[in-house]
Amino acid sequence: LKAQAVSTRVVKPLIEFVRRSGSDCTMRIFINNVDSYVGKALCADLRGALEQENRLLGTVTGGSAEAEVMELAQSMGVKRIVARENSEQYLKDVLSCSLVVYDLHSANLEEVETVIKHLKVAQLDHDTTFVIISSVNVWAKTKKEYVPVEGEDGEGEEAGEEGEDGIENEVKKMPKELSDADMDRRIPPPAFESWKYLETLALSLSSKDKLRPHVVSAGILYGNGETTFNELFKEAWLTRATHTIIYPGDNYIPCVHVRDVARLVKTIHVRDPSTTQVAPYLIAVDKARLTQAEIVRGIVSQISKKNVDVPVVSPEEATSEFRDVMTLDLIMEPSAPMKSKSFPWWSRDGLVANLEKVAAEFCKWRNLRPIKMVVLGPPGAGAERLCSMVAERYLHADPPHLTFDQILQDAMNAGTASAERLREKVQLLSQKPGAKLPLKLRTKLVMKRLMSNVCRYRGYVLEGYPENYEEANALFMEKVPEEGEEAAAEEEGEGEEGEEEEEEEEEAPPPPEDDEEEEGDGVPKRRLNAAVAPQFAVVLHSSPAACKERIFAGTAKGPLSEAEFDLRTAEYHRANLALDGSPGTSDFFSEVAQERVLQINIDEVGEEEAFQSMRVYMEANGQFFNYLKSEEERCREREAELAQQEREADERRNRLHQERESAENALRAKVAEGEAARRQIIAEGEASLLEAEVQPLRQYLMTNVVPTLSDGLSEVCKEQPEDPIEFLAQYLFAHAQDIQGTLDERYG
Repeated sequence: LKAQAVSTRVVKPLIEFVRRSGSDCTMRIFINNVDSYVGKALCADLRGALEQENRLLGTVTGGSAEAEVMELAQSMGVKRIVARENSEQYLKDVLSCSLVVYDLHSANLEEVETVIKHLKVAQLDHDTTFVIISSVNVWAKTKKEYVPVEGEDGEGEEAGEEGEDGIENEVKKMPKELSDADMDRRIPPPAFESWKYLETLALSLSSKDKLRPHVVSAGILYGNGETTFNELFKEAWLTRATHTIIYPGDNYIPCVHVRDVARLVKTIHVRDPSTTQVAPYLIAVDKARLTQAEIVRGIVSQISKKNVDVPVVSPEEATSEFRDVMTLDLIMEPSAPMKSKSFPWWSRDGLVANLEKVAAEFCKWRNLRPIKMVVLGPPGAGAERLCSMVAERYLHADPPHLTFDQILQDAMNAGTASAERLREKVQLLSQKPGAKLPLKLRTKLVMKRLMSNVCRYRGYVLEGYPENYEEANALFMEKVPEEGEEAAAEEEGEGEEGEEEEEEEEEAPPPPEDDEEEEGDGVPKRRLNAAVAPQFAVVLHSSPAACKERIFAGTAKGPLSEAEFDLRTAEYHRANLALDGSPGTSDFFSEVAQERVLQINIDEVGEEEAFQSMRVYMEANGQFFNYLKSEEERCREREAELAQQEREADERRNRLHQERESAENALRAKVAEGEAARRQIIAEGEASLLEAEVQPLRQYLMTNVVPTLSDGLSEVCKEQPEDPIEFLAQYLFAHAQDIQGTLDERYG
């Protein structure tokens, strides 16, 4: 209301001024790349400037199909898409507009340079405002002065102050604030030198008649689905522990919501002529002074699991493509129009202070919808299998598939005093068959889990709870706050004191206890709690015999004893299929929550068919983006998985074949080696035997023949007769008696 009053107070005099001047109130506005991140924000704020429907023209980025571009342009109020192919007509369309906006974050820098140079020589027949949206990255290398960090009292620490232990405190430093008056000091890193050149070139148009140039140096942009911080929000939404802080993390990152940049552009163009002239160079940042660590931890704490310790890494270890942005260390002062009380801020106090709002924008622009489902059914119906399939399909890794028993167990393992009291209470109740915790305590335990960041943003699949109408009413309905009463007052009243009261409450066995007050004029009105209520409710139907068969076959979970099965089945029938017509759990969702409840007879359909029915039921109002894989991606993954399995099977077969061949070759070599050794032994044995048999003959020859034969051969050598053989024969014949005499002497 305050913003609306400010807008009315500022805009209406402008409209009256334009009307008194006799001009056509409708503006022609050119926005480069209307389908870009900044372009969409500009369209949203400029299409209705001066409380009228203005004529928006613009170009688009090259990555979109024509049908998508036309649909998007129509939704943003863009009257005509300007083509770049005909440069002459393109420049003519630009010059026909009273406001021309180029965002360097998505623009072709050469194209912007061409337009600026054309404006410099063109003849303008009407007043034109030319705006370039740049970035504080152009200031990244500016020489900075450092001052002591301001404390909570607004005063900086002084050097030399001693702490409680007598040791001198180290004075924390922060960069001195820079303003648009320091624009001549700005020094860009190499990647942004061309941006500074275009800033300077645009400001050089200030001397031209009927042309008013402005440069908006925007802080790091956030909101409307994110660009720079998109990965931080995405990983937090998926509850992945991938966030890091680049050492040391105490650097200051000037930020601004993209809608505030668009509103500054609108303020520049439609300002009241009676006010002070707007400076050519403007800094667009919010009023927060946030460090890198505060931004990262704030996003994680808002969307992901709370109290997560985000690790600090060295700059060399950082893998983010926006590493340079995350290591900026600048404190910037917003320019005069944004410091004005009349400026219509969208996010004045910064990203962290408005994280709930920014996170909601992120989910909306990225089409991220929490999937909240309750699946009910008798024990043994197989609800746990279907819940797991839904959670794995739609809720990513570590899916919030919840049961009351799991929630209760987690609460008892919390390690607090109340957790210990809860454990004692459960142990006492375990001695009483059919006894339950008080309804208020059950409701509080489940409500706390459903209000966790994971369930709020990604959703949940709640299996088997609530078990009856009373539990559903207590969990999903909330008190309507009276006029002037805070909505959270009821919740704040429930603390340790409330738990003590619950502990004194009597534990009543089934049927479920009635903790609700009797209705009357004094009973506060109640409404559906949209923050935790499910969008989908599924009720499974199955006969007791079929349920029992599934449990004993191991295909469904449930009581293992027949007596307990009969007890829980009877309890389910009393709460949901009562013959007296009392409302069941599904009646709460259909009548009070006004939801269509999906009824599935699990005895008549298979598990896969039941899951497909649940998918059709969930996607009846459109498919979820939620970073889910498309059917094509799933098919490709399945094909790749099958191909990988086939490759692995082939590798196993080849490995087994090679191992078998190696074993066979080794066995053959071993057999051959053994055979060779056996043959060697046989040969050696035969040689020994032959030598043993030949030994007497050799002795005979050596004794009786060799001496005479040797003498004969010696004589042949001495005499060298013409016929040595005849000579040797005659010699042996002549000495034959010598051999006989020797034999007679030896054997005589």
